[in-house]
Amino acid sequence: MEALHQKYKDQNVKVFVIDVMESQEITQAWAVGRHQFSFPILLDSDGMVSASFAPVDVLPDLPRFEVPVASNLIIGTDGTIQFYSLLDSKNFDAKLIALQAKLVQLMAE
Repeated sequence: MEALHQKYKDQNVKVFVIDVMESQEITQAWAVGRHQFSFPILLDSDGMVSASFAPVDVLPDLPRFEVPVASNLIIGTDGTIQFYSLLDSKNFDAKLIALQAKLVQLMAE
């Protein structure tokens, strides 16, 4: 995520993490202390923001606030989701290749 932020920060792309239903202390410990992220870490203390971005047909048995917990999204300037991927621990995309491909495509449009 930090590499993505550094690569695109001067191209009107904003990278941030939404930490769901955790305290500010826990968030600071992992986001700033452990990973040293330089982009914003937002707190969603009640899960309502995360729930608003959970597609209805993705993992329908989970509470909506739990669905986006391990996902990557590209949200367009109009507020619509342009890309959504859930964490896939079997085929983990640590370099966010699919997300970056979609981002490049959207920036070219």
